[in-house]
Amino acid sequence: MKNLVFTLLLSQIVFVQIGQTGEHPGKVLVDSNCQQCHDNDIYTRSNSILQSYPELQARVEFCENASKAHWNDDQINQVIEYLNDSYYKFPKP
Repeated sequence: MKNLVFTLLLSQIVFVQIGQTGEHPGKVLVDSNCQQCHDNDIYTRSNSILQSYPELQARVEFCENASKAHWNDDQINQVIEYLNDSYYKFPKP
């Protein structure tokens, strides 16, 4: 029951966040955390080390851990989805 309440609350926060800012919640997380180490040019460079969706997932998880962002699984997935939809366009498994 607690997990259901938490999930519903988190869903409402995400919905409000999108509604208020008009931005994808993953973009909000990237802008407020990832740019402490690098700018968005890293996502568009021609010699990207990322070649697949699973590699993107692994990189986001690595960076989240290295930056100590303390994101939950939903936030990690939001960042992965945002980066893939906006930059990488990898087929989803």
